[in-house]
Amino acid sequence: MTSELKRTPFQTIKRTIRTQQVIPKDLWAFLPRGWKRIGTVGILELNSNLHPWKHQIGEVYLKSIPEIDTIIHKVGVTRKTIREPSYEYLAGNPNTITLHKELGCKFWIDALKITFSNGNHAERLRMIKEIRPCETILDMFACVGNLSIPIAVNHSSVKVIGIEINPYAFQFLKKNVQMNGIEEQYQPIKGDNRIVSPKNWASRVLMGYFGIQRDQLCVALASLRSDKGGILHVHGLAGNQEKTDFRDEINQIIVNSFPNFQVTQVKKITIKTVAAGVHHYVDDITISPIK
Repeated sequence: MTSELKRTPFQTIKRTIRTQQVIPKDLWAFLPRGWKRIGTVGILELNSNLHPWKHQIGEVYLKSIPEIDTIIHKVGVTRKTIREPSYEYLAGNPNTITLHKELGCKFWIDALKITFSNGNHAERLRMIKEIRPCETILDMFACVGNLSIPIAVNHSSVKVIGIEINPYAFQFLKKNVQMNGIEEQYQPIKGDNRIVSPKNWASRVLMGYFGIQRDQLCVALASLRSDKGGILHVHGLAGNQEKTDFRDEINQIIVNSFPNFQVTQVKKITIKTVAAGVHHYVDDITISPIK
């Protein structure tokens, strides 16, 4: 009994896989030692060698992880623009809408169809610490409120506008704003951020999206207070050998369209590794008015 109590979930999984001969012995080493969890949904990344037994493996993981009632697995990359993750249901409750709790917030989310990265937890916490009282914050890629709802919940004096183009994700964004009691602080807007973003309003702009276009950078600059400027948090992907950031592109835009602005500081933060040699980073770009 004592050994059972001390056994980790993965040790239980390995033991079950072996005793029940779920997969061939030479594939045991490919079993994922970890998993992500959103609410009560567990997310696996299975090596392609394991795919013929994916549903049986999902059942074993489901029964071995107490806080999980659904298992899905990643089958491809997230689709751009509306950011739909490529996941497949494997085992457990087929209803993948779940309640996720983090940083004093509650998020309803469909873990199968909407992105919510556990690996961005530290960045969400950093944003909470960076924010100052009475800021006006534009979240150009709000999704279900991943980055911006924790800010509003933890800073009662800020105002937030969150824009989301995916109508399904937008339903959850509205619900999450209401559930967290921040309706007076947070205005959710459905649409293309290049069209519906406010002008001359924000002290800070969140751009949590891979594949940001030049016209979206123009919109972000136009949304900043013309008399005070602000900070752009621009997310991207880069390899180990790449030293690129958004400074040069934003400087070019400023020269052409915003002569009253200047870049006064760029700070690059590495958020997480997303693949071998590829990192998710964010550039904190301070924009100041020329006096």
